[in-house]
Amino acid sequence: MQFKPNFDLIRMWGDIKKMPVRRPFVAVFKRRNKTLVYMGDKHSYNESFDMVDMCFANDFGYKPEVLLTEMENDGYERKMGSHGIQANTLAYAAVVAKKHDTPVVFADLSDAQNIEVLRSLAPNEKIDVDFLDNLLRNTIPDAHGNELEKLHAEFDKYGRDTFMVQNIATALNKYDTVFCIFGTGHYAQQQLALEDMMGKPEYITKIKNMRGDFSDVKVEPIKLCDFEMVKKNDKNA
Repeated sequence: MQFKPNFDLIRMWGDIKKMPVRRPFVAVFKRRNKTLVYMGDKHSYNESFDMVDMCFANDFGYKPEVLLTEMENDGYERKMGSHGIQANTLAYAAVVAKKHDTPVVFADLSDAQNIEVLRSLAPNEKIDVDFLDNLLRNTIPDAHGNELEKLHAEFDKYGRDTFMVQNIATALNKYDTVFCIFGTGHYAQQQLALEDMMGKPEYITKIKNMRGDFSDVKVEPIKLCDFEMVKKNDKNA
């Protein structure tokens, strides 16, 4: 069988009153001989790093044949936002996959592609890199918000979320076990389209501690000096 997503089922940000799961989680979809392991990531959370390691561990039960990660598909370096930090879980997952000889797909749109989507949605606006940067940095996607917030919500539905689901379907048609890592918010928008293809998932929210148990360690800091208030010099103010 060939997986073909119904893009009409992708929802817009703001249309969902309650997230399926708010903390980092793994949703495991199974249909026939196909498995989709979808990690709902909280970018740069400590437990998200543990969850990446857990998903690649030998005892996890699902060996990824390919990784899809929420990074721009035109190269490793990202020009905007926190996703470009190598300490971010999205980039971390790519490095872990590489160490396991697992193919890596950057499954998010590039700046140029984002601008193309925005121009199709708002043909009367002057859409350029500065507009895109302002939209991503200074607005939240909300289908019921102001004009920019509504545009942001449409932009994700018809751009980024659609591209992520396209990648998932293409990967499932090529591989038996697919692992993807996208933000928890994106999962909420994509959930119905994924369930339409793969059925209801099982959720894993208990995260295995991959870095050791430190619960019995008591840190006793030493004190080097007392705080002394530095008085403001009015002449130099």
